[in-house]
Amino acid sequence: MKIITNPMNTKMKITTNNQFRPILHWHELTEAEQKELDMYDDVQESSFFRYRDWCYDLCDFWRTDSNDNWKDKWDGYKTDSYFSAILVKYSDCGEALHVGLATC
Repeated sequence: MKIITNPMNTKMKITTNNQFRPILHWHELTEAEQKELDMYDDVQESSFFRYRDWCYDLCDFWRTDSNDNWKDKWDGYKTDSYFSAILVKYSDCGEALHVGLATC
């Protein structure tokens, strides 16, 4: 776990189990997950992963940039609430993700 400070000077706690999660394709999702995620025409071309009993679409994530506090360790994020975000880091082979939860 690492604690960092964001631009508003509040501390962010990042929680992760340091395990990689496989990147999934449409045909690897359950019928229930497909029904939940079938929101746009080309969703079947997206990539997904499971985290904390939920299936996430990687198209919903923002790429970190030079202004983000997470740019050195994480490749992308998706806000989960006003006080939290899901963080992702691609493996070297690009077939799995390291996932974290940032909270303040």
